[in-house]
Amino acid sequence: MDLDNDGKIDILSGSYSRKTRDMAGLFFVLRGTDDGFAPAEAVTGTDGEPLIITCDPKKVTDKICTRPTAVDFDGDGHLDIIAGNFSGTFAIFKGTGDGQFSPQSTWLEGPEGPIRVQSHGDPCVIDLDGDGDLDIVSGQAPGGIVWFPNTGSKTGPPFRAPQTLAVATKHPSELTFGDHWTAPAADTRVWVDDLNGDGKYDLIVGDAVRLNFPPEGMSEDESRKRYEAWMAKQDLLQKKRQSGELDADGFRKAFGEHWKARSEAIRTDGTGFVWVYYGR
Repeated sequence: MDLDNDGKIDILSGSYSRKTRDMAGLFFVLRGTDDGFAPAEAVTGTDGEPLIITCDPKKVTDKICTRPTAVDFDGDGHLDIIAGNFSGTFAIFKGTGDGQFSPQSTWLEGPEGPIRVQSHGDPCVIDLDGDGDLDIVSGQAPGGIVWFPNTGSKTGPPFRAPQTLAVATKHPSELTFGDHWTAPAADTRVWVDDLNGDGKYDLIVGDAVRLNFPPEGMSEDESRKRYEAWMAKQDLLQKKRQSGELDADGFRKAFGEHWKARSEAIRTDGTGFVWVYYGR
């Protein structure tokens, strides 16, 4: 988006946390230039200070892992910043024009207080139902896609109760090898667009998954047996900790050695996929 209204496309990003006592996740912009983008700089409010989500200082998760998007949410001609966070709520910084924003944010509200997903909200702002106002669509840490319809109300809560657009696909309870995923799993991120040009909105969803493989040169049957034995030992360590047979330091040391042995039973790779739900 053109955050500062200078005719050049900019890149807006959040961040997990800065290395200060407040641990706030700041917002950064890479401003467009004639030959690329300038180095990242913190987005500031009209007071000249970096934007930080306004929240209870004790609720650190409300202001870390920021995931922003810029959109004219209130229709006043100025871009606003709507940001997700670790907690799953959504904050809005009202824009004052030309890349300037109010230093204080407020929460987007529903009928029971701030709207929220189950951790790690990442808002896609779009008029999904075509009623003339902007809705919020978001993924979440456990997976699935959630839609918050905008009521269009100027006096009541702006958003209705959440609706589920896609359910989370859970990891199978039994050990499965290779790529077995048929739908998005955890840590979903979503973008809404008409991908195939049929006039209907589609959901483009990214996720994060774990794929299991036997160690090199080992059969799946042997890997499964060794993994089951490894899990049994882990359960035993947990019971020893609960019974007091192992104190905290002893458990930590024993579990560390136990975890190193996992690679002898199974290899796990982290990856992710991009999925599409086509609108009907």
